[in-house]
Amino acid sequence: SNHKLYILETHCQRRKQTMSRYNISHETIINAPITKVWKELIAIDDWSWNRWTKLKTSTPPKEGVVGKLLASYEGNDEWNEFDFTFGKVSESEYLLSWMGSVGPGGCLFSGHHTMELEEVGKGGKKTKLIHREEFRGILVQLGLGLPYETLDRNYLLMNEALKECVEGKK
Repeated sequence: SNHKLYILETHCQRRKQTMSRYNISHETIINAPITKVWKELIAIDDWSWNRWTKLKTSTPPKEGVVGKLLASYEGNDEWNEFDFTFGKVSESEYLLSWMGSVGPGGCLFSGHHTMELEEVGKGGKKTKLIHREEFRGILVQLGLGLPYETLDRNYLLMNEALKECVEGKK
């Protein structure tokens, strides 16, 4: 049994460097100042615009804070629950990130999720939302673990919903 664990750990260490074909990246232009978009994004207790992901914690987002991620794959209030930990959260960089994993060191599965804002053009009236998730681990290599195509669709829907929410607020 120790031999099997050693093989698994060795396999996991080798796989850590491998990028996944299931990685997701979407960019959306929001017609609003970056501070207005950030205000909605960082207010995780009030993600009324987000029917697909909820982040539940006992304290505001901060690196190292742990919580429960609720995922509704069809945006229909049927939720799957996962443990997560906030990664870098930076107001000055307009960056919100979190991650989750399964297995020792995430070798079976790990996901690193980032939502980042960039100011676009002059005048401060447009913001680019860059929404990404990188997946690693044995389950990912096998195409198992999560419904990747559904997540890809949902992350774009999240971007569009945040855009609609922010642009609709005076």
